[in-house]
Amino acid sequence: MRKVLMILALLAVAAFASDPRLFSLGGDVRLLVNDYLEMWAYPGTIGDYEMVTGGSETSESNSDGWFGMVKDFSGTTYGVAINHNDFSHEILFSPGAWGLILSVDFEKSAPADTVTQKDMNIALSWGTEVSFLADYSDLVASIGFDRMNIDSDTLNRSVSDLTFETSIRGHRNGFFNLFPIITAGMNKHDVDTFADSAFTVTEIAFDFGAGHNQKITNKTTLITGVFVGLQSTSYSGDYPDEEGEPDSEMLIDIPKISLGIEQEISKWLVFRAGAECNTLYYSRDDYSSISNSFDTNFGLGMHWNNFKMDATISEGFLHDGPYLVGGEANGFMGSLAATYTF
Repeated sequence: MRKVLMILALLAVAAFASDPRLFSLGGDVRLLVNDYLEMWAYPGTIGDYEMVTGGSETSESNSDGWFGMVKDFSGTTYGVAINHNDFSHEILFSPGAWGLILSVDFEKSAPADTVTQKDMNIALSWGTEVSFLADYSDLVASIGFDRMNIDSDTLNRSVSDLTFETSIRGHRNGFFNLFPIITAGMNKHDVDTFADSAFTVTEIAFDFGAGHNQKITNKTTLITGVFVGLQSTSYSGDYPDEEGEPDSEMLIDIPKISLGIEQEISKWLVFRAGAECNTLYYSRDDYSSISNSFDTNFGLGMHWNNFKMDATISEGFLHDGPYLVGGEANGFMGSLAATYTF
């Protein structure tokens, strides 16, 4: 059973989980404004940013890092990202009125002598600004296709995902200055073992909410959002005889609340704290349940003129302290990101 909604698989709720600022402020990129991360949620904002940036999720390896650059040339904005959002390469483009992101990834490996595995992933996201539902709104439509083939002497297997998503985010005056925020998506997951089993899992998801991202004092910014959502999962095809076809499932977010606080400590240092509370209703055939989850995260931001560095604060450091105190080799910072704005 899934405990999280599929919503925004392309648009970025989970996709940006490793970004320090977003991770520290509740984790929902749709609530960010004046932050370059919103480009990947709403590509119509690409032309608002010019920067070079990069990040790393852990200190153990450089392979989890990513790099990106966006620059305006005579009114047209171009950008590139490497090893970002599970894609090896991304191309960003905006002539001004709209923007798009093309993301690609391909891998071929041989896990064993008689096994070959190929993975291909491609996505296209297009966005613009419209005068609809609010003073103005960010609109995005995305499509993605992911396919994995496994070939061996004993078994051939193909798994593919086709995803469609759209989202609109309104901007207006008032406490909920981001309203409405509406997201809908569909994912079709096909599995073919080329034996006795070929089946399809179809997910349809929708959520609706409101967000607040404004200063509440001269040095304090409050970022919060409230969402209700629904995900329906259905199954069809030829399942293995020992399993049989599963019953349809339904998940209802009732509700999801995201909260973040950004507090300026000095001219160059910012402290961040965020939390996400989620109540899920799940039903399948005659069975139903209600579950709750709650997560908190902390982070820091440091900035000097056009350069800034963001970091999460390691949970191990908060619980056990540094090595001299708790005897654990805990680093103070978790994931890191550095950005220079042109």
